Amino acid sequence: MKQFIHIVLLSVLFSGALQAQRSGESRKRGGFSLSGLSSPTSMPADSLVSDSTRLNSKRITAFRLTDKIGDTYIAPMDTNRMNYYNSTLVEGKSVAIGYLGNLGSPLQSKIFSERKEERDFIFADAYDYYLTTPTNANFFDTKIPYSNLMYTTMGGSTQKEEQLKGTLTSNFGKKVNVGADLDYIYGRGYYNSNGTKLLSYRLFGNYISDRYQMYAYLANSNFVNFENGGITNDRYITNPDDYTDGRRVTDTKNIPVRYSNTWNRVRGKQFFVSHRYNLGFMRTTEGTDEDGDPKEEFVPVSSIIHTLEYKDNRRRFITHDAAGVDSSYVNNYIEGSVNDTTSYWSIKNTFALSLREGFQDWAKFGLTAFINIDKSRYRLMDSIPRNKYIYDEVSTFVGGELSKRQGSILTYVARGELGIVGPDAGEFRLTGELKSSFPLFRKEASIKAVGYIKNLTPAFYQRHYHSKYFWWDYKLKNIQRVYAGAEVNLESTRTNLSAGVESIQNYVYFNTQGTPDQFESNLQVITARLKQDFRFGAFNWENEAVYQLSSEKKILPLPQLSLYSNMYLGVKLAKVLTLQLGADVHYHTSYYAPYYQPATQQFQLQEEVEVGNYPLINAYANLHLKQARFFVMFYNVGSKFVDPEYFSLPHYPLNPMSMKMGISVTFND
Repeated sequence: MKQFIHIVLLSVLFSGALQAQRSGESRKRGGFSLSGLSSPTSMPADSLVSDSTRLNSKRITAFRLTDKIGDTYIAPMDTNRMNYYNSTLVEGKSVAIGYLGNLGSPLQSKIFSERKEERDFIFADAYDYYLTTPTNANFFDTKIPYSNLMYTTMGGSTQKEEQLKGTLTSNFGKKVNVGADLDYIYGRGYYNSNGTKLLSYRLFGNYISDRYQMYAYLANSNFVNFENGGITNDRYITNPDDYTDGRRVTDTKNIPVRYSNTWNRVRGKQFFVSHRYNLGFMRTTEGTDEDGDPKEEFVPVSSIIHTLEYKDNRRRFITHDAAGVDSSYVNNYIEGSVNDTTSYWSIKNTFALSLREGFQDWAKFGLTAFINIDKSRYRLMDSIPRNKYIYDEVSTFVGGELSKRQGSILTYVARGELGIVGPDAGEFRLTGELKSSFPLFRKEASIKAVGYIKNLTPAFYQRHYHSKYFWWDYKLKNIQRVYAGAEVNLESTRTNLSAGVESIQNYVYFNTQGTPDQFESNLQVITARLKQDFRFGAFNWENEAVYQLSSEKKILPLPQLSLYSNMYLGVKLAKVLTLQLGADVHYHTSYYAPYYQPATQQFQLQEEVEVGNYPLINAYANLHLKQARFFVMFYNVGSKFVDPEYFSLPHYPLNPMSMKMGISVTFND
């Protein structure tokens, strides 16, 4: 009966996603209506090894796959009783992050080590935290049906931000699991022409047996955000009393913006499947089975692996405010109204052979060799109507991985891959990670070292792009990146310390004119991060500090110091209700933060205004009762008693003080 109920819920969730998708597509062409992973690790974003985290419930296991090879590892689920409120905020994704002020709007981490390699389809990078990828997608193994629903809301009727998120999954027998998840964000925005509408959903499943394993999903996303180019004058926020012309800021909707009736749409489809066949032998173990015969278990020795990933992405930039938008740009490469479009699809096949770790006592490591074939097609605009530039690229990579993931005294992963055919010939990545864990004062301590050497081909759209206001075809040199870092974690003192240095040659960035440029000299970035938590009875104080130093601040501006502090009381009432009552603050030093360019959806350099030196303070009450978490929070309360300079990016202010509420309910019995 429970499985039947979950099948119905899965159908309802998927049907709702399709209906919302159709609703967005049924509007007039280009139309849009607004009427209707916890702090990141200190590791580089593409680290190969993730620490395994056991779930609170042994009846439900979530896991993820490593890149290309598809090895599984236990993944954390969002079940924390504390700090649930923070996980619903954009600021909760990093110590310091820049975005357009509205939930679901384009964003970029201000911590350089958290930024990933650029996708070839760079327009999706601004939505990185909202996208499903083969390395962040969860798969499940459940002994009971599992579902989780989350809803948050903030602001009044004309500014309201809402998010609905859900996951439903169930096993059908011991080997098969299927499920679906949905993430829907609808933000009207506190500022004129700043709305967002993000819909993504996924159908997934996995089959796990001794001999054969398969993990697959089908995902779709449709992201729309209004573009206003930022407010016309920052003093409407910083010095509201200067305006006595009837436009004094009593309602943020009255603040003039650069343009209206302009929006970007980024759409994506994705199909992913990773499967393997294991070769091995049966081994007798202790005990007997139901028939009284000796128990046997299958021991995998080697695996034949195949991974397929198909992606289809489309981007459109359109406006009905031609006069306002035209005045913001110098060049005009295509006559007529603004209707920039481009599309891209890619199909990747990876074939691998793996010798499994631990099948005998002497097999202390795993060894894998793989070949990856990637075919892509890009469509760009031409100045001649209805004509298109079409670029086809086919690249072949070979690589291997040496790993030891079992045990705690010493684990490691070393991976290398080299492009041998196609436009990516000569591109290579050598990545390594080494970790040692040991007891210290009766609790676990660990030391980790990370490093990589990369020679990367610049992303396609950094080399080629055609539109009304921007047009480039550049021959850029390969980017060389070298990184070395280390991390120390001490559970006994609640301390985590990490540091690293990266050297970059031929760094690609978007200059003050909004076009790609390349810094051919050497650029270095030093990063140090400290997490230190304190607990005295019911009193808790969580702290995180990140120090960054860029050797070329005009090419790669970064906040030198970024801080997060969370102080709260955590108590249990009537033995069933957990109450967390406190306040937190985000802060970073001022710097020339990049400006978000709507016409390219990239973050470009600017030297006109600094952003930062403002404490973003939130006061909250966070509660947990049985299988429900809920909170009430006052966002940006500091705007009422400190200088109101709450800009996330140049000319893009944060939301003013607002009340936010949310609830998350889990059904797993």
